[in-house]
Amino acid sequence: MTKYFTYIRESQVEENYAKNQKKSIDEYVLRKKIEVYKEIKIAINRPQEERNLLNLLENCEKNSTLIVANLNVFGRTISSILKIVKFLLSNNIRVIVVEQNLDFIDDKDPLANMVLNVINIAINLEKELQSLRTKEALNAKKLEGIALGKPVGTIQKSKFDEQRDKIEELLAMGLSVRKIAKLLGYNNHIGLNNYVKKRDIREIALQKEI
Repeated sequence: MTKYFTYIRESQVEENYAKNQKKSIDEYVLRKKIEVYKEIKIAINRPQEERNLLNLLENCEKNSTLIVANLNVFGRTISSILKIVKFLLSNNIRVIVVEQNLDFIDDKDPLANMVLNVINIAINLEKELQSLRTKEALNAKKLEGIALGKPVGTIQKSKFDEQRDKIEELLAMGLSVRKIAKLLGYNNHIGLNNYVKKRDIREIALQKEI
């Protein structure tokens, strides 16, 4: 029998934020006659504290169900929300979102895939727009006669490049390089650690979360 967990994101900035979440969750639990196994509360008041969400993953169990009031409790950017939800589903944790009437059973659930794909499209669109803005800015500099080119000391390709997005995602969630190497199937974490340090990937990953 599945265990039901509830997660409430607390904030000192908005006093009623946690209360409103609890109200929505309590009404849902009462209506569905669900017995809550554990209530998880995590205080996040600054972007740097988003990594505290790692506590959520540590508290939940595989094959359990997590009930939240709203998707925004998982982060303050679309990409961070997507990362957390995908990570939960990949660990066989069902996610129920009360206010948005969503029930993500697992990472094979058609509804979950449809919603997450829409979110992913939005993220990719923003990346494409950012790329276009960058190219247009570079072209403008070129027209102005400003010399462009690769910086000195260009870094060569690495076998880790194929999973760089996943590496950034897990670093942003607070996982150690050793743990990431194990999760992604690398036998030696030292090479991955050098890759992360040489390219400042940890700083880049954390900056994306802000």
